[in-house]
Amino acid sequence: MDDHRRLTFLTRYYYHLQGVRFAPLWIAGLFLLFAWMPHYARYDHIGWGAFCYALGGLLAIQGLWYAMATWYYRRRFGWLKPDPYWFAKQKTKGPLWWILLLSITVWAIYCRANHTAAFFPYFLAFVVTQPACNADNPPIRRIIYGVGAGLIAASALLNRFAATDGAIFFATLCVIMLALGVADHLLLLGLLKPQRENADA
Repeated sequence: MDDHRRLTFLTRYYYHLQGVRFAPLWIAGLFLLFAWMPHYARYDHIGWGAFCYALGGLLAIQGLWYAMATWYYRRRFGWLKPDPYWFAKQKTKGPLWWILLLSITVWAIYCRANHTAAFFPYFLAFVVTQPACNADNPPIRRIIYGVGAGLIAASALLNRFAATDGAIFFATLCVIMLALGVADHLLLLGLLKPQRENADA
């Protein structure tokens, strides 16, 4: 990626690459899942009260981590004024994006007509992995998000065949989103060139 494209991408998606700000959210999702599964199976006494207190505490940790991570990024890399028109400046979506969107929309209408929500895990995978279809992103980011979308969709199929009431899908979603956040952070570090030593101010 040449310097012009790199700077354009960084200024437009700088905050999108700060995925580790949401790391506790996905870790909390896994924690709550494994804490709630014994209760769901009715061989442990985890009440709704304890679950709600744990959820509140984990959300507080997420808020604190978000503030600390935002401070870290601002102190180390600087701050950019968000562009209110960034969405309109994205490149036109490719044919694959429109095919997927149309397919999921038709499937959603069919599922709702038959009073089922079988489409929802795949729709969620499509939404959270949008960078895979965005031509503004470098190829490595599109590939990583594409692999993540495939794993989330595969977990939905596995969850359906195994009849685990969403546990496999939810756990995979949390792990994949955590990994994508770390990958975005590493990409940000790679795109931001280190400061030269002994450079004039």
